[in-house]
Amino acid sequence: MNVRRQRVVWLAIAAFHCANGWGAGILKLSRTDLVMEPGKPVPELWVENTGNTPLFLTMEQQLVANPGATPEQRVPIGETRHPALLVQPGRLVLAPGQKYRMTLKVLDVPARPQVWRLTFRPRERVEVNGEGGGSVTSPLFVNVGYGVVVYQMPGRSGKAGE
Repeated sequence: MNVRRQRVVWLAIAAFHCANGWGAGILKLSRTDLVMEPGKPVPELWVENTGNTPLFLTMEQQLVANPGATPEQRVPIGETRHPALLVQPGRLVLAPGQKYRMTLKVLDVPARPQVWRLTFRPRERVEVNGEGGGSVTSPLFVNVGYGVVVYQMPGRSGKAGE
């Protein structure tokens, strides 16, 4: 069996086991897009583990440098000169049934609209049992990202009295 076919078989086995309740953390996001406007309350973003095992998450925040263009040019938050938004934490562990409210901190009001991408990636380890009755542990990583788009709107210019 060639390497590509083996990978497909392992992914199918992993998907089958996860779908049949063999134990998996399942990520649920409260929303997939947020609009942040100056003077209005910061919207809430909740992450939840609806599965039956702990869920290990990493979250990556990136600024979209060319909104609307294809392909997108994303700049990691650590490489952004003056980030106007900070989302935390970057790593998180959720117990089965646990919800967590992400912290969205506005650092500055941008001069023009900004688009941010938040990508949540669960980390799973799947154990596969061999036919001979012995347990063969083979690390299998499925890298699936769940995304949230954050639209950060600029401040209003030309207010009355200025």
